[in-house]
Amino acid sequence: MMKPIGHPLRAPCPLFLLTAAARYFFVTLFALAVLAGCAGSGTVPESGAPLVIVDETLPLPIEGERLNKRAIERVSRLAKSESLLVARHERNQLLLADIDASTLVAIDSQLAWFSGDVTLADQLLEKLARDNTAALDFVLSEQEKRSALAGDWLTAAKHLFHLSRRGSAGRRGETVSDQLFAYLLRLDSAMLREQLAATNDPDWRRWLEMQVAYRQGLEAFSAWQKQTNALPQSPAIPKHLTQWTKPPDLDRITLLLPLEGTLAAAGEAVLAGAMTQLYTLFPDPRSRPALSAIDSTRSDDVRTAYWQATEDGADLVIGPLTKTDVTALRQLAQRPVPVIALNQSDDLPDRPTRDWLSLSLAPEDEARQIADIAFGRACRNAIVIAADTHRGLRLFTAFERRWRDRGGKLRGRLLVDDPAETNAAMGTLLGSGSSDQRIRSIERAFDLPVDARGRGRTDFECIFMLAPDPATARTWRPLLVFHMTGDVPVYATSAINDGEEDTRNRDLNGVMFVETPAMLPPNTGSRLTRLRALGQDAITLALHWEQAAATDDWIIQGETGLLRRRQNGSVERALKLATFDGPKIRSGPLR
Repeated sequence: MMKPIGHPLRAPCPLFLLTAAARYFFVTLFALAVLAGCAGSGTVPESGAPLVIVDETLPLPIEGERLNKRAIERVSRLAKSESLLVARHERNQLLLADIDASTLVAIDSQLAWFSGDVTLADQLLEKLARDNTAALDFVLSEQEKRSALAGDWLTAAKHLFHLSRRGSAGRRGETVSDQLFAYLLRLDSAMLREQLAATNDPDWRRWLEMQVAYRQGLEAFSAWQKQTNALPQSPAIPKHLTQWTKPPDLDRITLLLPLEGTLAAAGEAVLAGAMTQLYTLFPDPRSRPALSAIDSTRSDDVRTAYWQATEDGADLVIGPLTKTDVTALRQLAQRPVPVIALNQSDDLPDRPTRDWLSLSLAPEDEARQIADIAFGRACRNAIVIAADTHRGLRLFTAFERRWRDRGGKLRGRLLVDDPAETNAAMGTLLGSGSSDQRIRSIERAFDLPVDARGRGRTDFECIFMLAPDPATARTWRPLLVFHMTGDVPVYATSAINDGEEDTRNRDLNGVMFVETPAMLPPNTGSRLTRLRALGQDAITLALHWEQAAATDDWIIQGETGLLRRRQNGSVERALKLATFDGPKIRSGPLR
C-alpha cells in the first residue's frame, strides 16, 4: 500500500491490538509520565551551581594577617545589590589575584550568610577567629550584627561587650554604650536575673544591675547610682541616662483629641490610656502634672485648638490623632509648646527637630521589622502578598526597601485587587496553578480520575502576607496552604490580630506576626487596646523627652513596643514576635 505521496504505510500499531486492560495500563502509564512533568517546579533557579563553595585545599588563615576590609565590603555589597553569582565571581577574581587566606575566609563567611547558610557562615567566622586572632575584631562585630538580626539579643550584647573591652570596637564609646544598653533593654526580666546569677565579670554585672534599676523607675535608678562602685566603666554608662535623671518641667499636659463624632471612641481610648499612665507614674497627686483635653472636632482648624492649649498654660501638647490634623499642625511656623503628635505627617523634615515628636501606630515600622526577622531567620528569597490599596502599597514599599537593603531577593509579588480572583492569582504566583491545569486537561483527555496535585515553585523560603485585616488573612492563609506552601514560614503584621480568642484563628495557625505588648498574653486585647497603649506611651515619652533627643537607640519598653526617636522627630517602634497556636496567641514563634 502506498500513500498518495508514495511512502509505504506502516503496519498497524501493536497497541491497538492489545486487550482493553492492556490499553488502560499503557494510557495510565502515559498519563503518569506527563504528570511527572506537571508536578515539577514551575520556576527554574538562577543556576544549578552551588553559590557557596568552601575549598578544603585553600591555604589556612595565618596568624597576624590583616584583613582587606575593602575587598570584604565590595563582595558583600555585590551580594546585596546584584546577586550571589556576581559576588562569587568577584571572590574568585580575588582568589586569582592571590588575596590573603584570612580575607578569603571572611568573604566566604559573608557569602554563606547572604545565601542563607547561617551554620556555615558561623563556622567560617569561628575558623577565622581561631586561626588568626588579628581578625577577632571583625569576627566579633559580624557575630554581633548577625545575632541581633536573628533576635538573639543576649548573644549580640555579649559580643559587643567583649568587642568594647578590646578597645577597638570601631565605633565611638558613646555609640557602643547606647547600643549595648539597647540590646539589654530587649531582654525579659527573667533572663536578666539568670545572667546576674551566673556572671563573675564585675563590669558585666554592673551593666545588668543598671538595666534592672532602670526598669524599676527613676527613684530606684537614682538609688542604684549612689551605691559605691555601681557605675560600669568599660564601656561607660550611656550619657542619655543622665538626661533621664533630670525630670522635665511639666506642670500641665493638654491632649488634642476627637471626643465627638465617628472617632470619639478612638479619642476616648487614647485619653483613658494617658490618664492611666499618668496616675501610675505619679501616684502622689502633689507631684502629678495636670491633665486636660481639648476636643479637636470643635475647632475648624486644629491649629486653633493648639493655640488655645498654649494660652491655657500647657507645657506639652499630645495630639492630634488624625493624619490630616497632624499635617496641619506640623506646618505651623512657630510652636512655642512642644508636641507629641499621635500620627505621622507626610512632610517630616530631614534635619533634626527639637519641638516635635510623632508617635503613631503606622504599620510601616511593622513591615520593616518582619523583613528583619525573616532575614535573621535565614530567609533570603521571598514571596510577598499585599492588598492593592493605598495602605497596602505603603506597607509593600516599606517592606521591599528594607528587604532589599538587607540583601533579600523578591521572587514574586501579588497585589490583590479582586478578592474573587485571589485563588487563581495565587496559583499563578506560586506555580501550582499551571500544573493543576495540566492535570485537569489530562483527566479530560483520558477520562481518568487523577489523584495528584501539582507542586509549586521552590525558589523561595518564606512568604510575607501583608493582609489588611484578620478576615482577609483568614482567607489568604488557607489558599496558601492549598497551593502547596503549608510548610513555608509566613510572616505578617499586627493587622491580622483582632485580639479575640476565636476558633477561626486556626486558619492562621503558625503564622508569625509582630504585635504590641499590650495585645499579648497575659493581657487581653480589643480593637481599642492599641489606642489606649498609644496614650500610655505618649505620657511615658514625655518624661523621656530629653533622653530620647540624646540618642538614636532604643530607650523605652513601651506598651506599643520598644521606642526610639529618629532624627526627624518620628518615633520608631519595635514590636514583639508572636504566632497563632490554634485559636490562641503565643509570644514568640510556634515551636
